[in-house]
Amino acid sequence: MDGISDIVKKFDEFEKSMKDGLPKVDTRLIIDMLHRIKKDDSPMYTIEIFLNDRPDTNKIKTIIEEGLGVMPAFYDHGTHIVVAHRFNLQMLEYLSNNLNVEKIRGTFTGGGRGASIGPVFERDDQADY
Repeated sequence: MDGISDIVKKFDEFEKSMKDGLPKVDTRLIIDMLHRIKKDDSPMYTIEIFLNDRPDTNKIKTIIEEGLGVMPAFYDHGTHIVVAHRFNLQMLEYLSNNLNVEKIRGTFTGGGRGASIGPVFERDDQADY
């Protein structure tokens, strides 16, 4: 197998592992986070969580506050949640597993100094999963 074929094969395997491991998380967010985690084990992100159904916001607040130690902001009748915090892949997995998530997207906001930028994505934005 030549070098290019090996790169393509390993990239395909990597894409599959992202979809298997964090199927509801935008792959661009995973890749961005993996690059940043090399320098900072929990970089600062504004994470946007899109839920399948209108939730019990008090229950969601409790899940996020107990799991991450931050208070979420709610939009679109509670189905669009925004959390600004230092994140890692385990936190994305926690959110995916404990909420009725349709998709999770995010934006890097800078080495712990950035404040929440609020929601950036719309529910109908095309995510590349």
